[in-house]
Amino acid sequence: MESVGVPHSSRQDCQIKTIDEVDSKARLVWVIASFDLGVKFEQERGPRKPLGLFMSAKASAEFYLNGELIGRNGLPADSIESEESGIMDTVVYLPENILKASQNELAIKLSSHHNVLGFEQMIQRLIITDYASPQNMVLRHYLPTFIPFGILLIGLLYSAYLLVLREGAGQPALLTIFSFFVLAQLAIEVSRGLFAYHYPFHEIRVLAILLLGACSGGCLLLYIANKFLNKWNFAIVWLAMCVTAVATYTATTMEEKTTVAIQVPAAFSVLLIANAILRKYKTAKTYGVALIMFSLALTLRPNQFLDVYFYYFIAALFIFLLAVQASDYRKEKAQRIIEQSRAQHLQLALDEIQEIKKPTKLKLNQAGKIEWVNSEQICFCKGARDYVELVLSDHRRVLHNESLSSLEEMLPSVFLRVHRSYLVNTRFIQSLEGASSGGGILKLSTGDEVPVSRRIMPSVRKVLC
Repeated sequence: MESVGVPHSSRQDCQIKTIDEVDSKARLVWVIASFDLGVKFEQERGPRKPLGLFMSAKASAEFYLNGELIGRNGLPADSIESEESGIMDTVVYLPENILKASQNELAIKLSSHHNVLGFEQMIQRLIITDYASPQNMVLRHYLPTFIPFGILLIGLLYSAYLLVLREGAGQPALLTIFSFFVLAQLAIEVSRGLFAYHYPFHEIRVLAILLLGACSGGCLLLYIANKFLNKWNFAIVWLAMCVTAVATYTATTMEEKTTVAIQVPAAFSVLLIANAILRKYKTAKTYGVALIMFSLALTLRPNQFLDVYFYYFIAALFIFLLAVQASDYRKEKAQRIIEQSRAQHLQLALDEIQEIKKPTKLKLNQAGKIEWVNSEQICFCKGARDYVELVLSDHRRVLHNESLSSLEEMLPSVFLRVHRSYLVNTRFIQSLEGASSGGGILKLSTGDEVPVSRRIMPSVRKVLC
C-alpha cells in the first residue's frame, strides 16, 4: 500500500502478503508487520544483548518501530531522481525503551526504483536477532566455502602447470579454464560478506554468478566431449548448449537458473560417458560414477545446493578430474621416455650398420707420417689437455691433435660421452658397474675400464638398458 505518513496495520487498504510477494514495482510502498518478544523478554532484568533488525533487500528503506523512526538505509522516495539507493544487507538497532514484550508493530517504508533488471524477490531476508555487523553475518554463512576455495586455487595452479608441460593440450586447457570460472564464481559469491554494496549492484553480481556457472558447466561438457569423442561432435555440444539456454531461461529464481546452467551440461556429460562405456572406453566408468554423484547432488537438493553443497561437490569433482589428468600426464611422460629410449637404441643400431658399411676415418699425424684410422677400431678416447689419446682395438695408444669435444661432434653416435674426459665406443662395452660415489665403471671387451661420472650415470643407464 502507498502512504505518506506512518500507517497502521488496521487500515482497510492494507494487503496481506508474505515477504516473498513484496514488490515495489517502481513505487513507494509500506510493509507492516507485528511481532511479540514473549514473556521472557518482559521478565528479564539487567544487561542483555541488544537486538537488531537484519534486512537483506534490493531497496532503500526507512524503519519505524511502534510509530517511531529507528533508522534509514538510503532514502526511499516516489521517484528514481529522489531516491538514494540503500545497502543490500543492513541492520537497524531496536531501542529497548521502544520495544514491548508483545504487540510491537514494525513499519518499513520501501522503494526500489534502481532495481532495473528485476532479478530475484525484493526482500530476501527480514529477521530480528542479536545486533551485529551485517557483513559478519553474511560472511559467517560463506565461511565454510574457504576450504573449497583453497582446494580450487591450488588445483588451478597445478592444472596450469600441467598445461604448460603439455604445451597447450586441449584437456588441461579446459580443466584450467573450468577451475578459473568456478573460482571466479566463488569469489563473487563471497564478496557479499567482504564489503557492503548498494542494492543496484546486487543484480550485476547475481548475473555474473549465473554467467560464470553457465561457463563452468559448458567447460565440463567440453572436457568430457574432448575426452570421449573420437572427433568433436558439435551437434551434441550445440544441442546441449541450446537445451541449457532454454532451461535456464524458463527457470524462475536466479538460484534455479544457476543450478540449471550447471545441471544440464552435467546431465549431457553423463550421456556422453554412457555412450563411451558402451564403446568400451577405458576409465569411462570411473568418470561416470563421479558425474552421476555430482548430478544427483544437484537433483536431490536443488534449492540448497548453491549455498551449502555446490563448492564442496565441485571441488571434489575437480580433484577427481585433476587426479586423472595428472595420472594421464605421468603415463604420457613415461611413454615418451620409453619412446625416446627406443629411438636412441634404434639410432645406435643404424649408426652401427652405417659404420660397418662405411666407417668414419680419422686422419692422424704421427712423426712425420699420416695415418688413417677407422672409427670402428677406436675403443675409447681419453682427453689429454690439448690432445686426445685414442685407445685402439689392437691395444695401441695414439695421440690426436683435436679436443675431446671436437672429436665427439666428428664421431658417430655409437660413441657415448660418459665422463668429462672419456668418450667410449658402445660396441666394446661389456658391462656397467655402480660405484660408491654414485658414478660407475664401464668394462670393455679389450679388458680396459672407463669411469662414468655421477652426473652422466643416469643417461648412460638409459642408453645401455
